[in-house]
Amino acid sequence: MWTLIVLAGFGALKLVHGNAELQLDPIASRILREALADGIELALFNFTAPALQEIVAWAHFDVRKSGIPEGLLRAARNATTVDVHAHHVPNWFRAIEPSDGGMPSPAWTLESQLQHMANQSIGRSILSIPKPNEFLGDKNATAAIARLLNENTAALVKVLPNRFSFFATSALPYVDESLTEVKRAVETLGAVGVALTSNHEGKYLGNPEFARFFTGMEAMNAIVFVHPANPLMETAGGLVLANPTLYPQGIAEFFFETARTFMDLALSRTLQNLTHLNWIIPHVGGSLLSIIDRSITGRSEETTAIMQAFHTRCWWDSAGITYAHQLGGLLAYNISPSFLLYGSDWPWIPAALVDPAFDAIATSPFLNDAQKLAMRSENVKRLFEGKIGI
Repeated sequence: MWTLIVLAGFGALKLVHGNAELQLDPIASRILREALADGIELALFNFTAPALQEIVAWAHFDVRKSGIPEGLLRAARNATTVDVHAHHVPNWFRAIEPSDGGMPSPAWTLESQLQHMANQSIGRSILSIPKPNEFLGDKNATAAIARLLNENTAALVKVLPNRFSFFATSALPYVDESLTEVKRAVETLGAVGVALTSNHEGKYLGNPEFARFFTGMEAMNAIVFVHPANPLMETAGGLVLANPTLYPQGIAEFFFETARTFMDLALSRTLQNLTHLNWIIPHVGGSLLSIIDRSITGRSEETTAIMQAFHTRCWWDSAGITYAHQLGGLLAYNISPSFLLYGSDWPWIPAALVDPAFDAIATSPFLNDAQKLAMRSENVKRLFEGKIGI
């Protein structure tokens, strides 16, 4: 545990851990002070010092001295694609989340991100790190991680604001802390929406405990990006991984997680009642497409409202190999191609898979050329209405 010490007479701060001392940059001092004002004592956690160091490094980063080729720093003229499903993996966060979905957390660098964007003609990536729940049941740690992730990603975005935007990380399942965090991330740090996981500590997004959170998001006209997470279940010994298989959860369970949480949102009426929320659904809906009809059968009074929400306030990203056949299942529900968005899932999906996914979009028989082009740029502009600077 680090101890926060105020240096008398100077108003400066330092962190002390045993014989180690970390003198704080004014940016780190600000983050600590503002967190304390919101009831988050960052000094309690060992991940805080490396997180602050990374945030400060981005705040002082000079792209001209970085050695990154100039051609990567500026978007090419034909780089008009907006990637709504891209992930930033800070080094300090990777240390506390060495794997996710049964797969090792990938290394991330600014240069590799920009090279990926150049390879796919991506002009702007909207970065997200939606999972704060590394210490299950620990409200203070979850709030601290969310605060540091938002500060970290905001500092990175400021390095190249013409190339990056970001979604805020919440502190769910803790509603009060999440309302404070997301509001601050949007209004102070410049987040363009909020990223949530399919479940937060085993609670799916339609859980009644989250109603007040979504009412707050509704008041903000928020764009909500949802990402699948490991399924969890409550046992006498606490939360444990549900549905364990021999295969990585990211392959065997993530697509079912998307279905679980959006059916939960529909059956709880969250999806249809909050008419000012727009949702980005990952991986063209995962396995959701196979169960929509079956899930709403016998609910004739709700069917129209649920389908209207899926048609008008849900946007479907392309991350993964989703355009070979899966897209046809989505369009079979008469969902307009104008609600399709491009997502790469970089760096969780490596280049060896990103390229085939990109090719599957280009050769998809389900869309014409104009619809494919709109999916990569015009549709996202309509969703964000100027919030991402394009």
